[in-house]
Amino acid sequence: MTIENQDLLALTDALAELNRARLEKDANASLHAPSTGYGYASTGRIPAERRGRHYYVRRSDLPLIAARLPAGRRRSPSAA
Repeated sequence: MTIENQDLLALTDALAELNRARLEKDANASLHAPSTGYGYASTGRIPAERRGRHYYVRRSDLPLIAARLPAGRRRSPSAA
């Protein structure tokens, strides 16, 4: 991977990382939906680059993406 690409994450990986951070703070937290993330990326509402069939985001943009993406519905408490 070239130096310019080392800080790029696939959008799905970035959303998974943001969701893990939310769940570490609160196990019942609302999560960012991948479909919403892709919709926001395709319309330019979050900073992303499309390369081929995939969107990529810079690791440094994760706080901005977290602020701009709405969280989905609250998860129901687990029965376990």
